Amino acid sequence: MKKPLLALALGLSAGLAGTSAFATTGTIFFEGKITANTCPIDIVNPGDGSVGNVVRMGDLEASRFTGTGQELAEWRFVLRVKDGASCGLTPTSKANVTFNGTPDPTGSYFAVTPTADGAKGVVIVLKDKTGNPVAPGAASNDYALNDTGPTDMEFKAYYRSTAATVSAGVASADVQFVVAIN
Repeated sequence: MKKPLLALALGLSAGLAGTSAFATTGTIFFEGKITANTCPIDIVNPGDGSVGNVVRMGDLEASRFTGTGQELAEWRFVLRVKDGASCGLTPTSKANVTFNGTPDPTGSYFAVTPTADGAKGVVIVLKDKTGNPVAPGAASNDYALNDTGPTDMEFKAYYRSTAATVSAGVASADVQFVVAIN
């Protein structure tokens, strides 16, 4: 019984030895850099200068919406690159912002969080400095960055009606952002 197993083991060893004759070797170089630079970004309410991650859109009467596609109540907010010098920016540095959140059925705007007491017939639209809407997952237009100090990238948020009648209720959305510096 031991002889067949020994013969099988020797046969496998010979097969593996023959395979290794065709193996090649090489070298992989990994290059990179660890930097101390970070680029902190604040969310600022230009109205009162407060810093935080909440844009208070306030209360708006549903009756003010009288048709589909109306954008009402402009709220400004700023994404502030605190210090271009500490971020390693150059005089030609630019950035764009991509906002990610739950899109509405058209994919063009941000859906309000569906809750039992939620508003119906309304979405949130974000616009960049040029007044162009920024769809969920799409990049804004570029903003020139100050390489020696702070840069304010201003945006505006609006409620937009998606139906002829908007029903009253909570109209909030959670939106994440990514600032891409180029």
